[in-house]
Amino acid sequence: MEFRLRRLGQALAICGLAAVWMSSALQAAPAPRYESPVHTFSIDDLQTDFDGSTYGDGGLQSDPTAICGLNGVACPQEVDPATGLPIVAPIVDKQGITLYPVDSEFGFNVVDFLGAQAKTRDDNYLEGFVGNIEEAGQVVGVKVSNAATDTYKVKPPLGTWCQGLGGTSVKCSTEHYVVQEHVLSCHEVVPYAFADPDGTQQVLSFPDGTGQYDCAGAELDDDLYIYNNGQPSGGLLTSVVPGEQMDANDNTTVLDDIAASTDYSVTLKDDGKPLYRWGGLIKRPNDIRFYARIPLPDAWKVPGADYEINSAKLVVTHWITNNPNDQVRPEDLENEAATGRKPSYRESGGDWISLKDCYEGDGDFLETEEGGVDPTPIGEGTLFRNSLFANSPAGDNPPQVFSSDLAGGFTNAYYTTIDRDPFEWSYVDKDEAAAGVHDFVGSPLPLSVQEMAAANLELVSGPRWRLKANKFGQDIPGLEIPLVECSKPPFTNENIRYEVGAPVTTVINLLDWDEAKGPSPLSSSRGWVDVTQNGFVTVVQTPNGPVTTNGLPMTEDFDLAVYIKGDRKSTALFTAQLIINEEEEPPVDSFVTIAELKTWATISTGTTGKVAVFASNDADNPEAEDGSIVVEGSDGTYIQKGFWNLEPGVTRRILRADWVAPDTPQTVTWTATIYVDGVAVDVATSETVVF
Repeated sequence: MEFRLRRLGQALAICGLAAVWMSSALQAAPAPRYESPVHTFSIDDLQTDFDGSTYGDGGLQSDPTAICGLNGVACPQEVDPATGLPIVAPIVDKQGITLYPVDSEFGFNVVDFLGAQAKTRDDNYLEGFVGNIEEAGQVVGVKVSNAATDTYKVKPPLGTWCQGLGGTSVKCSTEHYVVQEHVLSCHEVVPYAFADPDGTQQVLSFPDGTGQYDCAGAELDDDLYIYNNGQPSGGLLTSVVPGEQMDANDNTTVLDDIAASTDYSVTLKDDGKPLYRWGGLIKRPNDIRFYARIPLPDAWKVPGADYEINSAKLVVTHWITNNPNDQVRPEDLENEAATGRKPSYRESGGDWISLKDCYEGDGDFLETEEGGVDPTPIGEGTLFRNSLFANSPAGDNPPQVFSSDLAGGFTNAYYTTIDRDPFEWSYVDKDEAAAGVHDFVGSPLPLSVQEMAAANLELVSGPRWRLKANKFGQDIPGLEIPLVECSKPPFTNENIRYEVGAPVTTVINLLDWDEAKGPSPLSSSRGWVDVTQNGFVTVVQTPNGPVTTNGLPMTEDFDLAVYIKGDRKSTALFTAQLIINEEEEPPVDSFVTIAELKTWATISTGTTGKVAVFASNDADNPEAEDGSIVVEGSDGTYIQKGFWNLEPGVTRRILRADWVAPDTPQTVTWTATIYVDGVAVDVATSETVVF
């Protein structure tokens, strides 16, 4: 594409300039601005095993037999006796795209009450399906669908999910003790709701005062005994440092590397975080993994070169997924410091106090035969952090301070309020923050330096390193993110912020990092090109080159993995691009403009109207353009949609959506912003009078 080639030419020119003044770069000078070529995902990027192989030749070696039904590789011939059809065969989806069966090592064989065993390349082709998305004969992305998630039963409380008699399941695990306790007990080791803020536990009773129950007697059993070969014979757990008493456990066993009491169990993650669990079921999804090697400047690869990286963005285009755990792993890093927009609060001494009336999102709000479940309100003034109990949980026999919530004195309300969006860029007013008021401002895409300065904002965090999904994830795993913030669950279809299957551009801040762990390896060019400078991954040498223990090749270029997890409904992955050391918004040849923003001039309250946007591509543009359109209304409406292949000299409608007018009279101001390559290129506004 001419437009992308033009920008690539600019980037290459910058690289050439960098080579001229290399001597100063060796002294940790800031790296020149760099925009990588755009990587288009395809089936060639499919990772097949832990040795860094891919279906195509982009990995350490090619594995052309990892997909069957294509290029002469036959699928297994086993036939379903009930239907007479092959058990494994290519499928054609609703869009007419052929998806081919995948065989990889990124799955597990499971046995109830025993555990999960990692798969090998066994040619059964049962791990999922992939297929190229083509336009005008060119590959523009890849479609992917996972196999069904494997599960195995365990004796409660050793599991991570709770299963009902009807086969439904709900997440029964968390990294935060207070979230677990809120589900299992009315006792509060970090008081905020049942208990008084000073730690006095509540006495529950019926409205007439009878039937009293003292929550002080409802402490969980926190004596955790380490399991050896399925028996709690390893003594009390006192350390969550992997390797001291237990190794990290990736849900493959409950016989070892797990500690349990009568109420719950604990395993360790790779980074030492505890995982509290109280279920009788464990899920092991098959991953479909993709690997992209994105070129980095040659100047970075000169021995001794050390450039400062002060801005690094990864721009990914994809469909909104149905799973908030679809990971984006740059250089195989997993970063919990990238949080998106978190709950707003004000400081009061060492305490944090909620700024908004909102709702708790950790319940199950699905309608049942018995009716719906009323969500729990979290009012303005609720304790988010009770500093009195930081590192000192309440109770007669309190739990050991293994998790961050217990160390910091954070309450369940902080983790389960829906006043958050994990997929937004998060900012705060600098003056208010200095005064202890943190009222976070979210944005779907990063603000420019000029925009932040104009609004007196500073960056707090970029989005989670995930593909944008429709659900909150983490401690609110199954609840969709509403369009209207802090609205009461359950949400109607019209009140869902992110529509599954909608094209979207996700921009990730690669410099988000927990500095308590030390500097980010991506803050220096050396951390990008030399794996020995990245102390946060474990590298294994193979005959074809170094890989991490997750199977990601480690090269002198940018190594990116994308994990699609456990979503049988197909999703799509299109492109990825790096933008390094962006001082300000790049100059953009604005070939694409908004021709018309159509909204209703007047409308009565509660009436359904329409919003439409027409875009034009200049006839002088030598190429068709892809991008996205974002429409925002002052009533809280947010609509985002991608567009593809807008031909030069063509004007066409790129968005049409229903909109329900507010229930109160007002004037709704509309703003439509069109993005190309993640950069805003044109804006249009209009107004609708609601009467």
